[in-house]
Parts: sequence; structure tokens; C-alpha cells
Amino acid sequence: MTAPSAPTAAPAATADVVAFEYEDLANKNANLVDAIKTAFGSDPDCLGVLLVKNVPGLVPMRLRLLRLASLLAALPDDAKERVTHADSHYLTGWSHGREIMNGKPDFAKGSYYCNPMMDVPPLLDDQYLAKFPEYAQPNIWPKELPELREAFMELGQLIVEVGKLVCHHCDKYLLQEYPDLPKQFLESAIASSTTIKARLLHYFPISQDDVAVSADGNNMDSWCGLHVDHSMLTGLTSALYVDESNGEIRDADRTDPNVAAALEPSGLYIKGRDGAYIQVKIPQDCLAFQIGEASQVASRNLLLATPHLVRGAAYPNLARNTFAVFMQPNVDHQLTPDMTFDDFTKRVIAEHH
Repeated sequence: MTAPSAPTAAPAATADVVAFEYEDLANKNANLVDAIKTAFGSDPDCLGVLLVKNVPGLVPMRLRLLRLASLLAALPDDAKERVTHADSHYLTGWSHGREIMNGKPDFAKGSYYCNPMMDVPPLLDDQYLAKFPEYAQPNIWPKELPELREAFMELGQLIVEVGKLVCHHCDKYLLQEYPDLPKQFLESAIASSTTIKARLLHYFPISQDDVAVSADGNNMDSWCGLHVDHSMLTGLTSALYVDESNGEIRDADRTDPNVAAALEPSGLYIKGRDGAYIQVKIPQDCLAFQIGEASQVASRNLLLATPHLVRGAAYPNLARNTFAVFMQPNVDHQLTPDMTFDDFTKRVIAEHH
């Protein structure tokens, strides 16, 4: 993830985001080029995000996995330490306080990284593992939470399948503008990839002081600093807000006016092409997709990466759980004639770990 400058302006209103019905997206003969350009292009009114509605099976899969994020974060420290993997730069297993955000270790959230497509990447030998530890490391799972693997892999694979459909229609747009690119430029890179990473996130409760936004807009990024993903495409679920008071884990009571008031300004914000900060609310039955920096590089800036942050919700014991899948090519994939995806990844890791 690459971090642009921190926000200095008050957020705009909630955005109207380009949204596709899953059935329309699944029709590979459909002409969705104009909508893709509106979502991901470089014009000032482009937001850099789109939604996919009515994805089969999504709602129960999301709820199953996101509830596990709180249980994972609540495991004893020694259990989490057993699934912490320094050699992969903390991009496998549990990670907390390892990532650098806004110039300091990020303790606002805990993450669990795994490859959602396979537990053991192919061609795994000593040389490959030593050269590509971020992606060659086999998945590790906490024995204290045996149900995590199935829920993580199931939802991750669903998001990748929908993401490939998004890439198919992005490719039509790219080919229209750059006929010299391969016909399935993004889609084939994702379909053949063994390096896809998914990240189950638990944002820990924060205080009112932590979430306060000053008149110039500072501290909007109280749960996650402004950044762009370094993947080609990122798929996101709607967040699940959880009440963790009294050692229990319950869905946040949105009928409580105090809880509702805390939740209203919180969540995902993107920095639009015009520089304005815009809140994006993802419905529970939708997936959101954002362009990553690797696609911006590979598409010659036709598709622009989406700067985004997460604003905290200040209410006692209120946590946020979500799931992101970073779809990216294999390490030797040429983003440009002189840059592989691994070259690009190494640069990003050096900036943030």
C-alpha cells in the first residue's frame, strides 16, 4: 500500500457509486465500458470504486467470516504469536502493529493474511520461498479457531470470481483505448495468479479523542490512514460493527441513537479525482471493488488507483470487522517492460514495513 498525503479537507456527502447487478456483470457479452470508465477512469467525477449487487451466496458467507474476526483478535497473545510470520514480512498469518501507517506502527487494527485460493502455492522450493517470501509462504491457521480456514477461503474465492468478471469488463475498456494490449490483460493475470492475498481485518475500539476531526479535516483517518492498494484490483465486503463489551461479541445495536450517531460518519472514505473526500457506504449484500496501483501502472494511467482511508467510530467497545481481497498477478508478471510485479511489491513493502 502506498500512502498519499494525509487528508486536510472535510469529507463530502455520501457518494452515489456505480453499481452493477451481478447477472449483468456475469454476461461477458454485455457492453459495460461506459460504466467502467465512469467508475475507474480519470475524469474529475470518477470515484474509483464500483459496487456489485446481489452476488449469490454473499450475505451468509460475509456474516460467518466477519464474526470470526472478533474471536480471532480476542485469542490469547501466545496463540496469535504462533501464527505471526516475520519471514513473510507479516503478510501471512496474524499482524498487529507491524505495518507503518502515517509514519508510525499501526496498532489501530489487527489483520490476518492468507492466500484464499490455495494453502500451498505451486513450485514451492527453497529458492522460490527465499526470493518471494511474501507470496510463497504456505498459509497458517490458528488451531484455536478451526472454523476460520473454511470461512476465509470460501468468501475469498467468491470475491476473486466476481473480481475476474470486473477485470473482464475493464479489459474491454483498456482494449478500446490501447488496442496493442492483450485482449484479456487484467483478467488473465488474475485468473493465472498464485499470489492473491486476502486480509481479514479487525479495527479495535477507539476513544472519542482518537476520532475527533479538527476544523481542517485532520484525523479523519483514525482507523486506517490514507493509502492506495498495490494490487491490481481489491474486493471489499461491507463492514460488520461489533459490540465487544463485557467480554461478549454482539452485533452493534443500530437502534440505539448513540450507536447510530457514532456509526454515521465512520467507515470507508475515498479521495475523489477532484481531491474531495467522499464517504462510501457498502450495503451488506454488495461487494465493492477498487483499482490498485499495479493496474494504474499497467494500464498507463487509464485506470487510476483509489486513495482511501477508514474513519473510526468513537463509542465504547465498538469494533469494526471487514474483509479485503487483493487480486494481483504472479511475481514475474511484467507490469511494464522494465518492471515486474515483484519489483513493484518490494518497493511498496520497503515503504511500509
